[in-house]
Amino acid sequence: MNPCLCIVLAVSIAAGPVPKAPPSTFAQLERHMQELVEQERFDELARDGETAFARVDLEPWQRRELAFYALRGYHRMYDATGRPAGLCRARTLLRRVEREVGLGDAAAVASRLRDVTESGLAKQGPKDPCGKARAAAGAPPSSPGELLPVLRTKPALPPPTDDSQPVLIDIPRRQLSRPPAATPPAPAREPAPAAAPTTDPEPDVRSRNRVLAGSLLLVLGLGLGAGMGAALWYRSEANGEIVEIGERVDAELRRITPMEFDRVTHLADVYRTLTPVAGVTGAAAGIAAVTGIVLLATPQRGRTTARVSATPWSAMLTLSGRF
Repeated sequence: MNPCLCIVLAVSIAAGPVPKAPPSTFAQLERHMQELVEQERFDELARDGETAFARVDLEPWQRRELAFYALRGYHRMYDATGRPAGLCRARTLLRRVEREVGLGDAAAVASRLRDVTESGLAKQGPKDPCGKARAAAGAPPSSPGELLPVLRTKPALPPPTDDSQPVLIDIPRRQLSRPPAATPPAPAREPAPAAAPTTDPEPDVRSRNRVLAGSLLLVLGLGLGAGMGAALWYRSEANGEIVEIGERVDAELRRITPMEFDRVTHLADVYRTLTPVAGVTGAAAGIAAVTGIVLLATPQRGRTTARVSATPWSAMLTLSGRF
């Protein structure tokens, strides 16, 4: 065998297989994801999909599609193992997608993936399983003092006693009781100022309402009186014109013409209509004016109160107020 060929074979065997270069374009990444799905390698699908989502050289919609592959991988991992850690990673990744690239026209797909994630987490119980992982990750580290070994010190031995000296008796000391300190007399409290008598605003309100109502009724009476005067004036004008037409016909010694007859008929209708109108308007004006004057002229009466007192032999009712 050729020595050169042997050397090439030996070098190739020693070097081993050339590692496959990772996919670089989106088409290669998508083909790689589909191969992982077909081979049911869901852990690698989730890992490679999330890694590809972090690449900033891709378009936003391309990163979103790769993240969706990773989410499906996390869901299939949960179906296989039943552990919620993959769902927690899926929730975090979906929030990153919304924050970094947005959902765009894939909002419906993202909504279905979110529903699958949240329904799986809801099956774990009332407590959020992702909260435990966050609490454990955010726990403060132990202090340096807790990590150091504990040094145990030997208890100090009492000094040796000398038998040649007499034993001393420990006599407890008595504390002399001190007389209680004289407390200064408490300052005399000033009497609280008497509360100012509160005035009941209800009489003032009633008086103001009474004046307002009287003024309105008086103005209404004046307006109705003016209307009555106008009705009486038009009524008088109609009556005067009828009399004038009659005098003219008598003076000319002729019969009344059809035009004059129609005019007299119309004026008679006006006269008959204005007569009750003036009467009703005048009566209403008088009532309103008199009521308004009474409300403005008469003083406000106080409230009448009743008090009942009873004994076994008698009973009494006392009424107080202005009548």
